[in-house]
Amino acid sequence: MEAGPGHQNGPRTIMGSIRQYKYITNIILACIAIALEVYYSICAGSCSYLQGSIFGIDLQYVGIAYMAFIILLSILKKDIFLFFIISAGVGIEFYLIGFQVWYDTYCPYCLAFGGIIFALYVMNFIRRYIVLSLLSMGAALILFAVLFKGSLAPAYTYTFLR
Repeated sequence: MEAGPGHQNGPRTIMGSIRQYKYITNIILACIAIALEVYYSICAGSCSYLQGSIFGIDLQYVGIAYMAFIILLSILKKDIFLFFIISAGVGIEFYLIGFQVWYDTYCPYCLAFGGIIFALYVMNFIRRYIVLSLLSMGAALILFAVLFKGSLAPAYTYTFLR
């Protein structure tokens, strides 16, 4: 007896289709995130008040390196390691979103980047590793909170003459 359409790869749903092309979707989303970071570095507009670094490296460059690593792991098809790295990214995004909420200053590029990380998490979710995923999120959140140097200050200043 021959299986019907979609039977071999699971049900035909949007998530089923996305998971079928998970690696290429990961790479496309990571490239979009990198493009956001590059655009953010060129544009000095709405995010000029939020600044942050880790080990003295500006977060936009850390984000680009992180997404390049996501691309590499997707090319190599390292599912479990990819899931844990994305889980750590979710923990870090919780901290960064909390930072923006605390200071009531929001960066649309940063939020879009975070949205991409959350989408990657959903697409790469592995149920049997949920506990380790939560531990990865928690450890990354705590470690990032210790190492992150953030400020809410304009990247430029105005001088008023009297």
